[in-house]
Amino acid sequence: MRLMFAAVLLALPPAALGQVTTNTQALESLKSAPPPDTSAAAPETQKPAPRHARHATTRTAHTTTPVKPTQKPPFVPPAPPTNPVIAPPPLVMPNHPPPPPPPVPLRADAAGEVKTLPEGTRITFAPGGSTLNPATFGAILAIAEQAKANPAMTLGVTAWAPGTTDDPSTPRRLSLDRALAARAVLIANGIVSERIRTIAKGMTDLGTSAPPDRVDITKILPPAAKK
Repeated sequence: MRLMFAAVLLALPPAALGQVTTNTQALESLKSAPPPDTSAAAPETQKPAPRHARHATTRTAHTTTPVKPTQKPPFVPPAPPTNPVIAPPPLVMPNHPPPPPPPVPLRADAAGEVKTLPEGTRITFAPGGSTLNPATFGAILAIAEQAKANPAMTLGVTAWAPGTTDDPSTPRRLSLDRALAARAVLIANGIVSERIRTIAKGMTDLGTSAPPDRVDITKILPPAAKK
Protein backbone atom coordinates (compact mmCIF):
# COMPACT_ATOMS: atom_id res chain seq x y z
CA MET A 1 0.00 0.00 0.00
CA ARG A 2 2.81 2.36 0.91
CA LEU A 3 4.67 1.57 -2.31
CA MET A 4 1.63 2.48 -4.40
CA PHE A 5 1.23 5.86 -2.56
CA ALA A 6 4.87 6.74 -3.14
CA ALA A 7 4.59 5.91 -6.84
CA VAL A 8 1.64 8.25 -7.17
CA LEU A 9 3.57 11.11 -5.60
CA LEU A 10 6.50 10.62 -7.91
CA ALA A 11 4.21 10.66 -10.95
CA LEU A 12 2.77 14.09 -10.11
CA PRO A 13 4.37 17.23 -11.65
CA PRO A 14 6.37 19.57 -9.37
CA ALA A 15 3.74 22.32 -9.55
CA ALA A 16 1.15 20.02 -8.12
CA LEU A 17 3.21 19.32 -4.96
CA GLY A 18 2.85 22.97 -3.78
CA GLN A 19 4.97 26.09 -3.74
CA VAL A 20 6.15 27.93 -0.59
CA THR A 21 7.00 31.67 -0.68
CA THR A 22 8.48 33.84 2.10
CA ASN A 23 7.51 37.51 2.88
CA THR A 24 10.66 39.13 4.23
CA GLN A 25 8.95 42.45 5.09
CA ALA A 26 6.50 40.72 7.42
CA LEU A 27 9.39 39.06 9.23
CA GLU A 28 11.16 42.40 9.74
CA SER A 29 7.97 43.98 11.16
CA LEU A 30 7.62 41.15 13.67
CA LYS A 31 11.19 41.65 14.88
CA SER A 32 10.68 45.41 15.47
CA ALA A 33 7.27 45.03 17.26
CA PRO A 34 7.27 45.56 21.15
CA PRO A 35 6.90 42.46 23.33
CA PRO A 36 3.43 41.65 24.58
CA ASP A 37 2.36 42.89 28.11
CA THR A 38 2.26 39.94 30.50
CA SER A 39 1.75 41.96 33.73
CA ALA A 40 -1.94 41.10 33.87
CA ALA A 41 -1.92 37.49 34.76
CA ALA A 42 -4.74 35.31 33.85
CA PRO A 43 -7.20 34.81 36.71
CA GLU A 44 -6.57 31.68 38.62
CA THR A 45 -9.22 29.16 38.51
CA GLN A 46 -10.78 28.28 41.87
CA LYS A 47 -9.45 25.05 43.21
CA PRO A 48 -12.02 22.58 44.42
CA ALA A 49 -12.39 22.37 48.19
CA PRO A 50 -10.91 19.38 49.96
CA ARG A 51 -13.11 16.39 50.43
CA HIS A 52 -13.29 16.81 54.22
CA ALA A 53 -14.47 20.44 53.82
CA ARG A 54 -17.23 19.69 51.32
CA HIS A 55 -19.49 18.44 54.08
CA ALA A 56 -18.81 21.42 56.38
CA THR A 57 -19.76 24.24 53.95
CA THR A 58 -22.74 25.12 51.79
CA ARG A 59 -21.93 26.44 48.31
CA THR A 60 -24.06 29.30 46.90
CA ALA A 61 -23.68 31.49 43.85
CA HIS A 62 -21.59 34.16 45.62
CA THR A 63 -20.68 33.09 49.21
CA THR A 64 -19.69 30.01 51.17
CA THR A 65 -21.25 29.73 54.67
CA PRO A 66 -19.92 27.22 57.21
CA VAL A 67 -22.44 24.83 58.64
CA LYS A 68 -22.78 25.14 62.46
CA PRO A 69 -22.69 21.88 64.40
CA THR A 70 -26.00 20.96 65.94
CA GLN A 71 -24.59 18.73 68.75
CA LYS A 72 -23.73 20.53 72.03
CA PRO A 73 -20.36 19.86 73.65
CA PRO A 74 -20.44 17.50 76.66
CA PHE A 75 -20.84 19.06 80.12
CA VAL A 76 -17.70 18.86 82.24
CA PRO A 77 -18.28 19.43 86.00
CA PRO A 78 -15.93 21.93 87.65
CA ALA A 79 -14.81 19.36 90.27
CA PRO A 80 -15.13 15.61 90.67
CA PRO A 81 -17.91 14.41 92.98
CA THR A 82 -16.93 13.64 96.54
CA ASN A 83 -16.65 10.06 97.67
CA PRO A 84 -19.63 8.80 99.65
CA VAL A 85 -19.02 8.36 103.36
CA ILE A 86 -20.32 5.06 104.64
CA ALA A 87 -20.73 5.05 108.38
CA PRO A 88 -19.66 1.88 110.16
CA PRO A 89 -22.37 -0.19 111.77
CA PRO A 90 -23.07 0.69 115.39
CA LEU A 91 -21.06 -1.19 117.95
CA VAL A 92 -23.30 -3.44 119.96
CA MET A 93 -21.78 -4.48 123.25
CA PRO A 94 -22.94 -7.80 124.65
CA ASN A 95 -25.17 -7.30 127.63
CA HIS A 96 -23.81 -10.03 129.81
CA PRO A 97 -23.39 -9.70 133.57
CA PRO A 98 -19.81 -9.85 134.82
CA PRO A 99 -18.66 -13.21 136.09
CA PRO A 100 -19.01 -13.67 139.84
CA PRO A 101 -15.84 -13.21 141.87
CA PRO A 102 -14.12 -16.27 143.26
CA PRO A 103 -15.16 -17.29 146.73
CA VAL A 104 -13.34 -15.49 149.52
CA PRO A 105 -11.34 -17.69 151.89
CA LEU A 106 -13.07 -17.61 155.28
CA ARG A 107 -11.95 -19.39 158.41
CA ALA A 108 -13.44 -19.15 161.88
CA ASP A 109 -10.04 -19.49 163.59
CA ALA A 110 -8.24 -16.93 161.34
CA ALA A 111 -6.61 -14.12 163.22
CA GLY A 112 -8.03 -10.64 162.59
CA GLU A 113 -9.77 -7.74 164.32
CA VAL A 114 -12.04 -4.86 163.30
CA LYS A 115 -11.49 -1.20 164.18
CA THR A 116 -13.69 1.74 163.23
CA LEU A 117 -11.94 4.69 161.59
CA PRO A 118 -13.26 8.25 161.21
CA GLU A 119 -13.99 7.61 157.49
CA GLY A 120 -14.17 3.83 157.29
CA THR A 121 -13.08 0.52 158.82
CA ARG A 122 -9.77 -1.21 159.46
CA ILE A 123 -9.37 -4.99 159.48
CA THR A 124 -6.25 -6.92 160.43
CA PHE A 125 -4.80 -10.25 159.34
CA ALA A 126 -2.52 -12.89 160.73
CA PRO A 127 1.17 -12.40 159.86
CA GLY A 128 1.76 -13.74 156.36
CA GLY A 129 -1.97 -14.53 155.80
CA SER A 130 -4.87 -13.05 153.80
CA THR A 131 -7.79 -15.12 155.13
CA LEU A 132 -10.84 -13.43 156.62
CA ASN A 133 -12.72 -14.53 159.73
CA PRO A 134 -16.44 -13.99 160.39
CA ALA A 135 -15.80 -10.68 162.20
CA THR A 136 -13.69 -9.11 159.47
CA PHE A 137 -16.02 -10.52 156.81
CA GLY A 138 -19.04 -8.95 158.55
CA ALA A 139 -17.30 -5.56 158.76
CA ILE A 140 -16.78 -5.51 154.99
CA LEU A 141 -20.44 -6.46 154.42
CA ALA A 142 -21.55 -3.51 156.55
CA ILE A 143 -19.55 -1.09 154.44
CA ALA A 144 -21.01 -2.64 151.26
CA GLU A 145 -24.53 -1.96 152.54
CA GLN A 146 -23.66 1.67 153.23
CA ALA A 147 -22.25 2.06 149.72
CA LYS A 148 -25.39 0.56 148.16
CA ALA A 149 -27.53 3.02 150.08
CA ASN A 150 -25.50 5.97 148.75
CA PRO A 151 -24.74 5.64 144.99
CA ALA A 152 -22.41 8.65 145.13
CA MET A 153 -20.05 6.85 147.52
CA THR A 154 -16.87 5.15 146.33
CA LEU A 155 -14.65 2.91 148.43
CA GLY A 156 -10.89 2.94 148.78
CA VAL A 157 -9.23 -0.36 149.71
CA THR A 158 -5.59 0.10 150.81
CA ALA A 159 -3.54 -2.86 152.04
CA TRP A 160 -0.13 -3.20 153.74
CA ALA A 161 2.20 -6.01 154.70
CA PRO A 162 5.57 -5.95 156.51
CA GLY A 163 8.80 -7.15 154.96
CA THR A 164 12.47 -6.40 154.46
CA THR A 165 14.24 -4.09 152.08
CA ASP A 166 16.09 -7.07 150.61
CA ASP A 167 12.80 -8.53 149.31
CA PRO A 168 10.20 -5.79 148.67
CA SER A 169 8.16 -7.87 146.22
CA THR A 170 6.96 -10.40 148.83
CA PRO A 171 5.16 -7.86 151.09
CA ARG A 172 3.67 -6.21 148.03
CA ARG A 173 2.20 -9.49 146.76
CA LEU A 174 0.83 -10.25 150.22
CA SER A 175 -0.78 -6.82 150.51
CA LEU A 176 -2.32 -7.33 147.05
CA ASP A 177 -3.87 -10.64 148.18
CA ARG A 178 -5.42 -8.91 151.20
CA ALA A 179 -6.80 -6.02 149.12
CA LEU A 180 -8.31 -8.43 146.58
CA ALA A 181 -9.97 -10.44 149.36
CA ALA A 182 -11.76 -7.33 150.67
CA ARG A 183 -12.63 -6.23 147.12
CA ALA A 184 -14.15 -9.63 146.30
CA VAL A 185 -16.50 -9.36 149.29
CA LEU A 186 -17.64 -5.91 148.17
CA ILE A 187 -18.30 -7.01 144.57
CA ALA A 188 -20.12 -10.14 145.70
CA ASN A 189 -22.51 -7.89 147.64
CA GLY A 190 -23.49 -5.55 144.83
CA ILE A 191 -20.70 -2.95 144.58
CA VAL A 192 -19.43 -2.64 141.00
CA SER A 193 -15.68 -2.62 140.47
CA GLU A 194 -15.75 0.95 139.07
CA ARG A 195 -16.64 2.18 142.57
CA ILE A 196 -13.69 0.47 144.26
CA ARG A 197 -10.12 1.86 144.28
CA THR A 198 -7.65 -0.84 145.23
CA ILE A 199 -4.05 -0.03 146.29
CA ALA A 200 -1.44 -2.57 147.43
CA LYS A 201 1.36 -0.67 149.17
CA GLY A 202 3.37 -3.52 150.65
CA MET A 203 5.64 -2.03 153.30
CA THR A 204 5.51 1.48 151.80
CA ASP A 205 4.15 4.04 154.31
CA LEU A 206 3.73 1.20 156.78
CA GLY A 207 4.08 3.44 159.82
CA THR A 208 4.78 2.44 163.43
CA SER A 209 1.53 3.27 165.23
CA ALA A 210 -0.76 1.01 163.15
CA PRO A 211 -0.63 -2.78 162.91
CA PRO A 212 1.52 -3.79 159.89
CA ASP A 213 -0.85 -6.54 158.64
CA ARG A 214 -3.94 -4.51 157.79
CA VAL A 215 -6.46 -3.27 155.20
CA ASP A 216 -8.17 0.12 155.49
CA ILE A 217 -11.53 0.51 153.73
CA THR A 218 -12.32 4.20 153.34
CA LYS A 219 -15.68 5.68 152.37
CA ILE A 220 -15.15 8.46 149.81
CA LEU A 221 -17.89 11.01 149.13
CA PRO A 222 -17.89 13.88 146.60
CA PRO A 223 -17.58 17.39 148.09
CA ALA A 224 -21.25 18.19 147.43
CA ALA A 225 -22.41 15.09 149.36
CA LYS A 226 -20.35 15.96 152.44
CA LYS A 227 -22.23 19.20 153.11
